[in-house]
Amino acid sequence: MVDKKEVAVIGLGPSGVSAAIYLKRYGMVPYCFEKELVGGKVNKTEKIENYAGVKSIGGPDLGMLLEGQLKTFDIKPIYKAVKRVSLNEDGTFHVEYGKDLAHDFQYVLLANGLGEKPFPIEGEEAFHKRGISRCAICDGPLYKGKDVAVIGAGNSAFEEATYLASICNHVTLVARRTQFRADEAVVEAFKALNNVTLLAPYDVVSATGTTAIETLKVRNKETGEEKDIALNGLFLYVGDIAVTNFLDIPELADERGFVITDSNMMTKVKNLYAAGDCRTTPLRQVATATSDGALAATMIHNDYQKNN
Repeated sequence: MVDKKEVAVIGLGPSGVSAAIYLKRYGMVPYCFEKELVGGKVNKTEKIENYAGVKSIGGPDLGMLLEGQLKTFDIKPIYKAVKRVSLNEDGTFHVEYGKDLAHDFQYVLLANGLGEKPFPIEGEEAFHKRGISRCAICDGPLYKGKDVAVIGAGNSAFEEATYLASICNHVTLVARRTQFRADEAVVEAFKALNNVTLLAPYDVVSATGTTAIETLKVRNKETGEEKDIALNGLFLYVGDIAVTNFLDIPELADERGFVITDSNMMTKVKNLYAAGDCRTTPLRQVATATSDGALAATMIHNDYQKNN
Protein backbone atom coordinates (compact mmCIF):
# COMPACT_ATOMS: atom_id res chain seq x y z
CA MET A 1 0.00 0.00 0.00
CA VAL A 2 1.42 3.37 -1.07
CA ASP A 3 1.54 6.05 1.62
CA LYS A 4 -0.17 8.92 -0.19
CA LYS A 5 1.61 11.51 1.96
CA GLU A 6 4.99 10.41 0.61
CA VAL A 7 6.38 12.46 -2.26
CA ALA A 8 9.52 11.68 -4.26
CA VAL A 9 11.52 14.86 -4.84
CA ILE A 10 14.22 14.09 -7.38
CA GLY A 11 17.01 16.65 -7.15
CA LEU A 12 17.91 19.07 -4.37
CA GLY A 13 18.83 22.24 -6.16
CA PRO A 14 16.86 25.40 -5.23
CA SER A 15 13.60 24.04 -6.72
CA GLY A 16 13.83 20.68 -4.95
CA VAL A 17 14.77 22.22 -1.61
CA SER A 18 11.98 24.77 -1.87
CA ALA A 19 9.47 22.02 -2.65
CA ALA A 20 10.72 19.81 0.17
CA ILE A 21 10.35 22.60 2.73
CA TYR A 22 6.82 23.43 1.60
CA LEU A 23 5.82 19.76 1.54
CA LYS A 24 7.11 19.20 5.06
CA ARG A 25 5.29 22.28 6.35
CA TYR A 26 2.11 20.99 4.70
CA GLY A 27 2.45 17.73 6.63
CA MET A 28 3.55 15.66 3.64
CA VAL A 29 6.57 13.33 3.70
CA PRO A 30 9.22 14.28 1.11
CA TYR A 31 11.72 11.62 0.05
CA CYS A 32 14.54 13.76 -1.32
CA PHE A 33 17.00 12.19 -3.75
CA GLU A 34 20.27 13.93 -4.62
CA LYS A 35 23.18 12.32 -6.43
CA GLU A 36 25.74 15.04 -5.60
CA LEU A 37 25.42 18.08 -3.31
CA VAL A 38 22.43 19.93 -1.93
CA GLY A 39 22.13 23.10 -3.97
CA GLY A 40 22.97 21.46 -7.28
CA LYS A 41 24.77 23.73 -9.71
CA VAL A 42 24.81 26.73 -7.38
CA ASN A 43 27.76 24.97 -5.78
CA LYS A 44 29.68 25.50 -9.02
CA THR A 45 28.88 29.20 -9.21
CA GLU A 46 31.34 31.67 -7.72
CA LYS A 47 28.82 34.40 -6.91
CA ILE A 48 25.08 35.08 -7.18
CA GLU A 49 24.01 38.72 -7.30
CA ASN A 50 20.53 38.67 -8.85
CA TYR A 51 18.53 36.88 -6.16
CA ALA A 52 16.08 39.33 -4.60
CA GLY A 53 16.80 40.13 -0.97
CA VAL A 54 20.37 38.83 -1.13
CA LYS A 55 22.84 41.48 -2.30
CA SER A 56 25.59 38.97 -3.06
CA ILE A 57 26.35 35.42 -2.00
CA GLY A 58 28.83 32.77 -3.01
CA GLY A 59 27.25 29.78 -4.73
CA PRO A 60 28.68 27.21 -2.28
CA ASP A 61 27.50 29.43 0.60
CA LEU A 62 23.96 29.35 -0.78
CA GLY A 63 24.25 25.59 -1.14
CA MET A 64 25.17 25.32 2.54
CA LEU A 65 22.22 27.52 3.52
CA LEU A 66 19.87 25.29 1.53
CA GLU A 67 21.30 22.21 3.23
CA GLY A 68 20.91 23.91 6.61
CA GLN A 69 17.25 24.62 5.90
CA LEU A 70 16.63 20.95 5.21
CA LYS A 71 18.20 20.10 8.58
CA THR A 72 15.98 22.68 10.27
CA PHE A 73 12.93 20.83 8.97
CA ASP A 74 14.46 17.42 9.73
CA ILE A 75 14.54 16.52 6.05
CA LYS A 76 17.28 13.98 5.43
CA PRO A 77 18.54 13.83 1.82
CA ILE A 78 18.91 10.41 0.21
CA TYR A 79 22.29 10.71 -1.49
CA LYS A 80 21.66 8.25 -4.29
CA ALA A 81 21.02 8.68 -8.01
CA VAL A 82 17.54 7.88 -9.29
CA LYS A 83 17.98 5.29 -12.03
CA ARG A 84 14.39 4.91 -13.30
CA VAL A 85 10.91 6.31 -12.83
CA SER A 86 8.07 4.25 -14.27
CA LEU A 87 4.29 4.17 -14.01
CA ASN A 88 2.53 1.36 -12.18
CA GLU A 89 -0.80 -0.03 -13.39
CA ASP A 90 -2.64 1.67 -10.54
CA GLY A 91 -1.29 5.11 -11.48
CA THR A 92 1.38 5.26 -8.79
CA PHE A 93 5.08 5.63 -9.59
CA HIS A 94 7.90 3.14 -9.19
CA VAL A 95 11.18 4.89 -8.37
CA GLU A 96 14.41 2.90 -8.61
CA TYR A 97 17.52 4.39 -7.03
CA GLY A 98 20.98 3.56 -5.77
CA LYS A 99 21.89 -0.09 -6.09
CA ASP A 100 18.78 -2.26 -6.39
CA LEU A 101 16.63 0.01 -4.23
CA ALA A 102 13.07 1.01 -5.09
CA HIS A 103 9.99 2.64 -3.60
CA ASP A 104 6.48 3.41 -4.87
CA PHE A 105 4.96 6.87 -4.58
CA GLN A 106 1.61 8.55 -5.20
CA TYR A 107 3.39 11.77 -6.21
CA VAL A 108 6.70 12.50 -7.91
CA LEU A 109 8.37 15.88 -8.42
CA LEU A 110 11.17 16.10 -10.98
CA ALA A 111 13.66 18.76 -9.88
CA ASN A 112 16.84 17.24 -11.27
CA GLY A 113 18.13 20.33 -13.05
CA LEU A 114 20.34 20.04 -16.11
CA GLY A 115 23.30 18.05 -17.35
CA GLU A 116 26.40 19.41 -19.03
CA LYS A 117 26.44 19.65 -22.81
CA PRO A 118 29.21 17.51 -24.34
CA PHE A 119 32.06 19.50 -25.88
CA PRO A 120 34.68 17.23 -27.42
CA ILE A 121 37.94 18.90 -28.45
CA GLU A 122 40.15 17.39 -31.11
CA GLY A 123 43.40 16.21 -29.55
CA GLU A 124 42.16 15.93 -25.97
CA GLU A 125 42.57 12.16 -26.05
CA ALA A 126 46.36 12.70 -25.93
CA PHE A 127 46.16 14.07 -22.38
CA HIS A 128 42.90 12.36 -21.35
CA LYS A 129 41.13 15.67 -20.65
CA ARG A 130 43.57 16.55 -17.87
CA GLY A 131 43.59 20.30 -17.37
CA ILE A 132 39.97 20.65 -18.57
CA SER A 133 37.30 21.56 -16.04
CA ARG A 134 33.66 22.62 -15.89
CA CYS A 135 33.84 24.19 -12.44
CA ALA A 136 35.96 27.28 -11.81
CA ILE A 137 35.01 27.48 -8.14
CA CYS A 138 36.07 23.84 -7.66
CA ASP A 139 39.29 23.75 -9.70
CA GLY A 140 40.27 27.40 -10.12
CA PRO A 141 42.64 27.42 -7.12
CA LEU A 142 44.74 24.73 -8.87
CA TYR A 143 45.66 27.37 -11.45
CA LYS A 144 46.50 30.25 -9.14
CA GLY A 145 49.03 32.52 -10.85
CA LYS A 146 48.78 30.60 -14.13
CA ASP A 147 47.21 31.20 -17.53
CA VAL A 148 43.79 29.74 -18.29
CA ALA A 149 41.07 29.99 -20.92
CA VAL A 150 37.29 29.87 -20.69
CA ILE A 151 34.98 28.78 -23.51
CA GLY A 152 31.45 30.15 -23.51
CA ALA A 153 29.31 33.25 -24.06
CA GLY A 154 26.68 33.17 -21.30
CA ASN A 155 26.51 34.55 -17.80
CA SER A 156 28.29 31.53 -16.33
CA ALA A 157 31.23 31.89 -18.72
CA PHE A 158 31.74 35.59 -18.04
CA GLU A 159 31.12 35.36 -14.30
CA GLU A 160 33.48 32.45 -13.79
CA ALA A 161 36.09 34.03 -16.06
CA THR A 162 35.90 37.13 -13.87
CA TYR A 163 36.43 34.98 -10.80
CA LEU A 164 39.37 33.18 -12.40
CA ALA A 165 40.95 36.55 -13.27
CA SER A 166 41.10 37.30 -9.54
CA ILE A 167 43.42 34.34 -8.90
CA CYS A 168 45.04 33.53 -12.25
CA ASN A 169 47.77 35.36 -14.14
CA HIS A 170 45.75 35.74 -17.33
CA VAL A 171 42.32 34.63 -18.56
CA THR A 172 41.31 34.31 -22.21
CA LEU A 173 37.61 33.97 -22.91
CA VAL A 174 36.73 32.36 -26.26
CA ALA A 175 33.21 32.99 -27.57
CA ARG A 176 31.67 31.65 -30.78
CA ARG A 177 29.68 34.82 -31.43
CA THR A 178 29.87 38.54 -30.80
CA GLN A 179 26.29 38.68 -29.53
CA PHE A 180 26.69 37.26 -26.04
CA ARG A 181 23.97 35.51 -24.03
CA ALA A 182 25.32 37.14 -20.87
CA ASP A 183 23.92 40.23 -19.18
CA GLU A 184 25.61 43.45 -20.27
CA ALA A 185 26.73 44.25 -16.72
CA VAL A 186 28.47 40.88 -16.45
CA VAL A 187 30.24 41.33 -19.79
CA GLU A 188 31.40 44.84 -18.92
CA ALA A 189 32.72 43.73 -15.53
CA PHE A 190 34.89 41.15 -17.31
CA LYS A 191 36.11 43.58 -19.99
CA ALA A 192 37.16 46.08 -17.32
CA LEU A 193 39.81 43.72 -15.94
CA ASN A 194 43.43 44.26 -16.95
CA ASN A 195 44.52 40.62 -17.14
CA VAL A 196 41.95 39.26 -19.58
CA THR A 197 41.50 38.80 -23.32
CA LEU A 198 38.17 38.37 -25.11
CA LEU A 199 38.27 36.48 -28.42
CA ALA A 200 35.02 36.67 -30.42
CA PRO A 201 33.84 35.23 -32.73
CA TYR A 202 36.20 32.24 -32.50
CA ASP A 203 35.80 28.48 -32.83
CA VAL A 204 37.95 25.94 -31.01
CA VAL A 205 40.00 23.92 -33.51
CA SER A 206 42.11 21.58 -31.38
CA ALA A 207 44.14 21.19 -28.22
CA THR A 208 47.59 19.78 -27.58
CA GLY A 209 49.50 18.70 -24.50
CA THR A 210 51.51 15.89 -22.98
CA THR A 211 50.34 15.04 -19.47
CA ALA A 212 47.84 17.95 -19.47
CA ILE A 213 46.51 20.57 -21.87
CA GLU A 214 49.16 23.08 -22.94
CA THR A 215 47.88 24.79 -26.08
CA LEU A 216 44.47 25.62 -27.48
CA LYS A 217 44.16 26.41 -31.20
CA VAL A 218 41.27 28.71 -32.13
CA ARG A 219 40.04 30.11 -35.44
CA ASN A 220 38.40 33.47 -36.18
CA LYS A 221 35.01 32.69 -37.72
CA GLU A 222 35.07 35.82 -39.89
CA THR A 223 38.66 35.93 -41.15
CA GLY A 224 39.74 32.31 -40.82
CA GLU A 225 42.86 33.40 -38.91
CA GLU A 226 44.13 30.79 -36.47
CA LYS A 227 46.05 31.39 -33.28
CA ASP A 228 47.50 29.28 -30.49
CA ILE A 229 46.78 30.08 -26.85
CA ALA A 230 49.33 28.82 -24.35
CA LEU A 231 47.54 27.82 -21.17
CA ASN A 232 47.63 25.64 -18.09
CA GLY A 233 43.91 25.05 -17.71
CA LEU A 234 40.70 25.22 -19.74
CA PHE A 235 37.20 25.80 -18.33
CA LEU A 236 34.11 24.86 -20.33
CA TYR A 237 30.87 26.82 -19.97
CA VAL A 238 29.20 25.78 -23.19
CA GLY A 239 25.67 25.21 -22.03
CA ASP A 240 23.52 22.52 -20.50
CA ILE A 241 21.25 19.74 -21.67
CA ALA A 242 18.10 18.20 -20.29
CA VAL A 243 18.50 14.87 -18.49
CA THR A 244 15.38 12.75 -18.88
CA ASN A 245 16.81 9.36 -19.83
CA PHE A 246 15.79 7.91 -16.45
CA LEU A 247 12.11 8.58 -17.16
CA ASP A 248 10.47 5.41 -18.43
CA ILE A 249 7.29 7.30 -19.29
CA PRO A 250 6.84 8.34 -22.93
CA GLU A 251 6.19 11.79 -24.38
CA LEU A 252 6.89 13.84 -21.26
CA ALA A 253 9.46 16.11 -22.88
CA ASP A 254 9.74 18.54 -25.78
CA GLU A 255 12.11 18.13 -28.73
CA ARG A 256 15.05 19.36 -26.63
CA GLY A 257 14.32 16.99 -23.77
CA PHE A 258 12.83 19.47 -21.30
CA VAL A 259 9.81 18.22 -19.35
CA ILE A 260 6.55 19.84 -20.43
CA THR A 261 4.33 21.16 -17.64
CA ASP A 262 1.28 23.35 -17.27
CA SER A 263 1.27 26.54 -15.20
CA ASN A 264 0.82 24.44 -12.04
CA MET A 265 4.00 22.46 -12.74
CA MET A 266 2.08 19.26 -13.56
CA THR A 267 3.05 17.10 -16.52
CA LYS A 268 0.58 15.30 -18.78
CA VAL A 269 0.66 12.41 -16.28
CA LYS A 270 -1.46 12.93 -13.19
CA ASN A 271 0.56 13.42 -9.99
CA LEU A 272 3.84 13.79 -11.87
CA TYR A 273 5.26 17.30 -11.56
CA ALA A 274 8.42 19.09 -12.69
CA ALA A 275 10.08 22.23 -11.32
CA GLY A 276 13.14 24.31 -12.01
CA ASP A 277 15.64 23.96 -14.83
CA CYS A 278 14.50 20.52 -16.00
CA ARG A 279 11.16 21.79 -17.28
CA THR A 280 10.23 23.94 -20.26
CA THR A 281 10.65 27.52 -19.07
CA PRO A 282 11.87 30.81 -20.59
CA LEU A 283 14.12 31.58 -17.62
CA ARG A 284 16.39 29.35 -15.55
CA GLN A 285 17.46 31.16 -12.40
CA VAL A 286 17.51 30.52 -8.65
CA ALA A 287 14.50 32.83 -8.28
CA THR A 288 12.35 30.95 -10.78
CA ALA A 289 13.46 27.56 -9.46
CA THR A 290 12.43 28.30 -5.87
CA SER A 291 9.10 29.63 -7.11
CA ASP A 292 8.50 26.51 -9.20
CA GLY A 293 9.26 24.27 -6.25
CA ALA A 294 6.93 26.12 -3.90
CA LEU A 295 4.09 26.04 -6.44
CA ALA A 296 4.57 22.35 -7.26
CA ALA A 297 4.51 21.43 -3.56
CA THR A 298 1.36 23.45 -3.05
CA MET A 299 -0.39 21.78 -5.98
CA ILE A 300 0.61 18.35 -4.68
CA HIS A 301 -0.76 19.17 -1.23
CA ASN A 302 -3.97 20.57 -2.70
CA ASP A 303 -4.49 17.38 -4.70
CA TYR A 304 -3.85 15.25 -1.62
CA GLN A 305 -6.40 17.19 0.41
CA LYS A 306 -8.98 17.03 -2.37
CA ASN A 307 -8.70 13.28 -2.91
CA ASN A 308 -8.04 11.91 0.58
